[in-house]
Amino acid sequence: MLFTRSDFHQIRSLKSSNMKIEGANDVGEFSVPEVGFFEGTEKLLEVWFTSNVEDGLTNNNNNGDLRIIPREKLDQLLGIVDAEIISVDKNEFIDSYVLSESSMFISSNRFIIKTCGITKLLFAVQPLINIVQRLTGMKLMNFFYSRRVYLKPENQIGIHQTFNSEVEYLQKIVPDGSPYIIGSKQTEQWYLFTSDNVSDFIESDDVTLEILMSDMDETAMVEFTKLKNESSADVIKNSGIEKILPGSINDGCLFNPIGFSLNGLYKEAYYTIHVTPQPSCSYVSFETNIKKESYDHIVNKVLDIFKPNKFIITLFSTKGSQCGDAGEVLKKVSLNNYACADECSQQLKNYTLAYRAYCKQPN
Repeated sequence: MLFTRSDFHQIRSLKSSNMKIEGANDVGEFSVPEVGFFEGTEKLLEVWFTSNVEDGLTNNNNNGDLRIIPREKLDQLLGIVDAEIISVDKNEFIDSYVLSESSMFISSNRFIIKTCGITKLLFAVQPLINIVQRLTGMKLMNFFYSRRVYLKPENQIGIHQTFNSEVEYLQKIVPDGSPYIIGSKQTEQWYLFTSDNVSDFIESDDVTLEILMSDMDETAMVEFTKLKNESSADVIKNSGIEKILPGSINDGCLFNPIGFSLNGLYKEAYYTIHVTPQPSCSYVSFETNIKKESYDHIVNKVLDIFKPNKFIITLFSTKGSQCGDAGEVLKKVSLNNYACADECSQQLKNYTLAYRAYCKQPN
């Protein structure tokens, strides 16, 4: 059976940690139930806007701010995607939205939507551009769409079943965009469509780090179920997530009976985590734009919490970023018990992009 995260709200709570569930695998005194297949792999859309094309992305005038878009319009946009807002948090830099199917972040000139399951994310691209132009006067400046390969692409709706179809659709909206297929092993491929076309943005400091984990250790996944924890606050504390970026404003949702989403805000940075625990399709994603000279600590802390058997890590960095060239940064990340199975670096117009795929080494 195929589920969306919203369906999990309708599943009756498991009242006893000792309850036997068909298809569950025992882990100590707890079990991670098989509640049906869920595609944890997300579609990630990041769109930059500007009030004046000649000013580039560093424009800080008051002619437009994406955060003035009213809630009603956001709900309409998400209705196209087949997602809904669960909770909202914000600071002076970013408005954060936990969604039924992952996350949304809105800053003054950047709009990020990340959705899992069988959502129809790309159908919201043109409506988003139209809403922004009409309400803020801002224009599309830079465009990024990415995802890793799905576990079951045949379950996706329409154009989302293949990357080629997604590219064909997007090129009608963003004609200067280019597609990239990264990764030599088909089961670990990562896809990118980007315009990346603002040459004067190269000197700015911007990064995006993603860790896309699969084939998870079940002892770690139990933490993200109602069997083990009663609330998202319990998960954040007991799993060790609160130690990834100490001092963050955390807004989480523990789905019933399993699954977890979290948005975190730390000054001008965000991070987000999404967990699909069921053994047959276990998946976890971590993403952040926090600026660091080294990402060794963050990467190792994430891996220590979630314990994947396989994962992909991607890093975008501009020339002006603290960390420097993305490929060199990932080469310096020291990992115990994991072997790099594939790696690739790509020079874009404003960013360097690095991709590395890892698998756990046998003891």
